[in-house]
Amino acid sequence: MKRQHHEERSKFTALENHFLNTFFSGLYLSTADFIRIGNSNGLTLQMHSREMLIKDLLNGSDKIGTVTDVIKALNALIDERISTYHRLSLEYPGARAALAKLAQKSNGTKALLARESRGNPYEH
Repeated sequence: MKRQHHEERSKFTALENHFLNTFFSGLYLSTADFIRIGNSNGLTLQMHSREMLIKDLLNGSDKIGTVTDVIKALNALIDERISTYHRLSLEYPGARAALAKLAQKSNGTKALLARESRGNPYEH
């Protein structure tokens, strides 16, 4: 009989997976981005894989009550990236369609963050 490893599941699993997959999120946030956001919101994050940093950032900020501020910081960073996509689409018209798709996916990521910040009304 196999022993199964039961790891405590994060309540942010969908969001974590979304940020790890650039195809769905429309953007790449680096380890430095996550560490900077964590540091500015009371978390001292150690250099790990992006997967671990995302988990540590979201779950750690949830524990200390700064998850709303972390989501605001993530939204601000996403807004910067969307602005960059728009600027690049003006400078490189041949890439306009691809950049517009990235901006659209990035806006979808912001919508996912907004849903996350409202929380699940069926929990608690």
